[in-house]
Amino acid sequence: MSRTAIGISKVLATIVVLALLTAGLTGCGVGRPSSKEKISKTTVIYLRALADDDTATACEQLTRAAKGSACEVSMKERLSGLESDALKSAADDSMDIEVHGATATVALSEPEGARFVLKRIGGDWRIDSGYTL
Repeated sequence: MSRTAIGISKVLATIVVLALLTAGLTGCGVGRPSSKEKISKTTVIYLRALADDDTATACEQLTRAAKGSACEVSMKERLSGLESDALKSAADDSMDIEVHGATATVALSEPEGARFVLKRIGGDWRIDSGYTL
């Protein structure tokens, strides 16, 4: 075998190994997060922020339309009727996520019937309605 053929074989073997590693890493969650993962993350951040009385972080998870003009003030008023443990439990429990193009719905395990509607804004997902629980 010529030196050129050996060199080409090594290059091809390297490409095959890199392709297999890339596929393996993507399958292990190392690749780019899916829409459902981003939606879940936004929802969990929102619920945990509410549970911790962190209205600034909770408001960051909302669309501009959902925030309104005084998000943090109105959020603090609404928090009085919500239980911190229930919010944490909802963040930890499974969610039913359905993606429909640039919108998605998230059904929470509790409180019963709680849902969020999210919109994709750029590469991020933000809660657009249902955010009052």
